[in-house]
Amino acid sequence: MRPEGRTLLEGDPALILEEGIGYVRAWSEAQHAVSGLRSALEAVGHGDALPFLHADVTEFGTGVVELGRVTPQTAELLMRALKLLAAQSDLSGDEFAA
Repeated sequence: MRPEGRTLLEGDPALILEEGIGYVRAWSEAQHAVSGLRSALEAVGHGDALPFLHADVTEFGTGVVELGRVTPQTAELLMRALKLLAAQSDLSGDEFAA
């Protein structure tokens, strides 16, 4: 159960599982995103850009992707990719909402 005033992403990692919460499904969705991001980075020759990248799940059953520490060069790569995507797409919808 989520305490009042906390968002789903504010939850701690799920170390003790509570019955009825879809931890596996949420982690699986996060792992799918991790795999896709790794593949995309490898496709542009930057497969090692996010060495701490991994999937996790919060105590509330929310899948999260931990990017970890990145170099300024990796941040620049991500910034350039997002600017390119924004220039080519209409991101006004909530498909990419946090």
